[in-house]
Amino acid sequence: MSKKTLLVLTSILLLGLALASCAGPAGPAGPEGPAGPAGSDGAAAAAGDMPVFGADYISSEACSECHEDTYNVFMQSGHPYKLNKVVDGQPPEYPFTEVTELPEGYTWDDISYVIGGYNWKARFVNNEGYIITDAPGESGNTDYVSQFNFANPIVGNGPGWVGYHAGDENVPYNCGTCHTTGYSSWPPDAHQDDLPGMVGTWAEPGIQCEACHGPGSLHADNPQGVAMDVDRDSEQCGLCHLRGGSETVDASGGFIKHHEQYEELFQSKHITLDCVVCHDPHAGVVALRKAQQSDPTVKTTRTSCENCHFDEAANQASEKMAEDVACIDCHMPRVTKSAVGDITKFTGDIRTHLMAINPTQFEQFTEDGSVALSELGLNFACRSCHIPDSASALDDAALTDMASGYHAPQ
Repeated sequence: MSKKTLLVLTSILLLGLALASCAGPAGPAGPEGPAGPAGSDGAAAAAGDMPVFGADYISSEACSECHEDTYNVFMQSGHPYKLNKVVDGQPPEYPFTEVTELPEGYTWDDISYVIGGYNWKARFVNNEGYIITDAPGESGNTDYVSQFNFANPIVGNGPGWVGYHAGDENVPYNCGTCHTTGYSSWPPDAHQDDLPGMVGTWAEPGIQCEACHGPGSLHADNPQGVAMDVDRDSEQCGLCHLRGGSETVDASGGFIKHHEQYEELFQSKHITLDCVVCHDPHAGVVALRKAQQSDPTVKTTRTSCENCHFDEAANQASEKMAEDVACIDCHMPRVTKSAVGDITKFTGDIRTHLMAINPTQFEQFTEDGSVALSELGLNFACRSCHIPDSASALDDAALTDMASGYHAPQ
C-alpha cells in the first residue's frame, strides 16, 4: 500500500471517530409503520396442519353427479360390493341377490361388514372386525359354518352354508388391498373404524370409481384442468386379479383359485391384449347376463372370438357343435371355483382365461394339484359337457380324435 493511500484511510477513520463523539442523544420514536404480510404459523406447521395439495377421495356418489349414466351401469356390477358396511343393523342391498340369513347365533346388530354377497357367496365380519368363524365368543368348533353360498344351477347346487376357517379364533380381515378404495396400510397399527380385526384403513368399502381412477377431489373442483387416471393396461386389472406372482396359476381342490385371470392370460398370447378389449370395465359380466335373459342381443363382451379367430370359426369339424356350442364352452370352461364346484362334472363357478386346448393333454393340474397347466386339458375342455358316466360320455381316444385338427380347413 502506498503512503498516499494509507494517509487517506487514516484521515477517514479519524473523521468518523470525531463525528461519533459529537453525536447527540437519540430522539423520540417515530410513528408506527403499516403491518407487513403475515408469516407462517409455526405452531400449526409443527402440528402437521400445513395445507395438503394432493387429491382426496370424494366417493362414487360424488362422481355420479356428473357421470350418472356410467355410475348407474357400474353399480350393477360386482366391484362395488366386495365389502359392504352394515349401517344401523340393516343388511346391505345388492342388485340381484339378497343376504337375509346369518351365521348361527348372530343378528345384524352383531355384524359390522358383509364380505361379498353379490353373486357367489357371503362372509361376515363381527363388531370387532374379525371374520366370523365360530359362534359368538367361542372358538374351536371345526363344524361351524359361516360362509353362505348362493344357489348355482350350472354347478347344480342349492343355497347353503359351508365352513370357512371353522373354529379358528380372531381371523383378521386383511383383504382391504383389493376389496376397498383408498386402502392404506400406514401406520401399521391403524384399524378401520377402530376395530382391532380390521387390517389397515380405507376411504370407501368395495371397489369404487376412485379405486381405478385415483382420488377425485381436484378433478371435481376443476374438471377441465385436472384429468382423472384412465389406465387401460391389463396390469392395472392385474393388481387385484391375481394371486401371488403372475408366472403360475394357483390351484386347490381340483380347481383354479378365484381372481387369477391375469395369471391365466400371462400363460398365453392373449397377454398382449388389454382386458378392456373384451370387457367394459364398468359393466359386469353378471349384470350383462341378467340383461341378456330379456334381450338376447345383449353381449357379455365388447368383442367376439370370431373377430380375430375367423378362420377357426369358419372351419369346424362338427356342424352341430358349430351351431349349438359357443367358443367359450370349450376354450373358456369353468375351471375356477369361487364358492362351489363339482369335480365329477369338471365344472366350477367361474370361467377360466386359459384358452388354448392341447388335444394330447387330459389333466389340468400338476401332480400335487397346486398349479394349473398353461394349456387346457380335455377333461375340462370336453368333459364338462361329455360328463363321465352320462349318455354323452366319450373315452380318451374319442376325445383326442375329436379335438385333434378340429379347426383344420375342411
